[in-house]
Amino acid sequence: MLPFYKCFINCVCMNSLYIMYFWLGFCLTAPSIIIQYTFVNSFHLGVVELAEIAGVISVAWALKPFIGWFVDFLSNFISPRFQVSFSYCLSGFALSCINLCPRLWYFVLCLFFSSLFLAFADVVQDSILVRSLRNTSIDKRGSVQSFAWFCRSFGSILGCLLSALFSFHRNRFAIVASIHLGGVCCALNIRIHKNTYREKQLKIREIFCDKEVLLFSLLLFFFAYEPGDSSIFEYQLLKHYKVQPAVLAAAQIIAFGMIMVASALFQRYLRQYNAVGLVTVTSTVCLGVFVARNLFLTKRIDVPVNVFFIGNVAINTFFGHLSFLPLAVISTTLCKPGVEATMYAYFMALTNFSSIISRELSGILASGIGIKKQLQVSNEKYDWFYGICIVLDIIGIIVVFLLLVSLPIRTKEKREIELTEFDHELDEEDFNTIAEDKNDSDLVDIDLN
Repeated sequence: MLPFYKCFINCVCMNSLYIMYFWLGFCLTAPSIIIQYTFVNSFHLGVVELAEIAGVISVAWALKPFIGWFVDFLSNFISPRFQVSFSYCLSGFALSCINLCPRLWYFVLCLFFSSLFLAFADVVQDSILVRSLRNTSIDKRGSVQSFAWFCRSFGSILGCLLSALFSFHRNRFAIVASIHLGGVCCALNIRIHKNTYREKQLKIREIFCDKEVLLFSLLLFFFAYEPGDSSIFEYQLLKHYKVQPAVLAAAQIIAFGMIMVASALFQRYLRQYNAVGLVTVTSTVCLGVFVARNLFLTKRIDVPVNVFFIGNVAINTFFGHLSFLPLAVISTTLCKPGVEATMYAYFMALTNFSSIISRELSGILASGIGIKKQLQVSNEKYDWFYGICIVLDIIGIIVVFLLLVSLPIRTKEKREIELTEFDHELDEEDFNTIAEDKNDSDLVDIDLN
């Protein structure tokens, strides 16, 4: 075997979980633009229908706590790498079956199952990540999670390019389904230390009946519950402004590029900053961007549609991701040994569940105000819709601020094990030390004040 080929194989094995986050982003966004145009142009859906169907498909990600519990149970019998590989296989298979029936319900059903199996893969990958981060410093956790998001966003950029390139191709869903084979093969290279799963079993009451967990759960709900304008904005872009696939792809690529920039900035400079201030300031900026969309749709500001669309996406994604990263780091510190998949999936699913509520509220609110399939909507209707959303946004920001301030979490850790790669090896003596030090393995505390 040639030396450079050996180096390549070793690099793949050492960073296999990072590569799997790349494939996750790739597979999640590869069908995105294709689906948007199919819903609007082939099925002729309106604003309310788009919001409702988006909520239905997203239900798969709200099931992550149950998936996490199943993963923790299944990991006693089946290696996580096989779980991830099989999940990518089933997700691709669901997409490959999408053209067998031209009905809308069948189309949505295939998308739901594809999303469900990707959610399963995401839960397993997150559980491996959380286990790898145990007994490391808060600073190191932020660094590793930021780089995982960086890899996922890079994959998402390539997925957007693929989706735009094959938006109107006859075999577009078969092409998207085939890329899942990369995830199937790469997942088999994930290496997990045999001692990773030697943990005590906890009861459900011990897991969730905890002050920090309950307060943080409430925080995550209010972080993303408020209704948004994504369905309205998307519909107007596609039907009224006739935005082309290339522009949508460019916007999504820039969005994921902003996630990469935000992740790198957080990793390099912001991970040691006070989480309360960082989350509050960035959320307030996102609210300002939301107000700007109202000014654009009501024609109170005159900006070329492509410039506004791309600029709005870039700013909103950058600050939105910065507001989420501190919460992602906090969630890993609250995951208890032996139930990492269940708890981390539970925290992330709360955010997803709030997003589903947000989409459904958006559809109900738009329908109640009278914003449906019109290409021309009166400014009064837009103002009513955005006004209610802004009030709920402000309530959410205030509640999140108060909960972050009141979370009884401390900053200091008694010990730190440095993490250099996901499949790192620890000596038997290190594992014995970890097993003996119960206080350090049960819960890692951080300080938000």
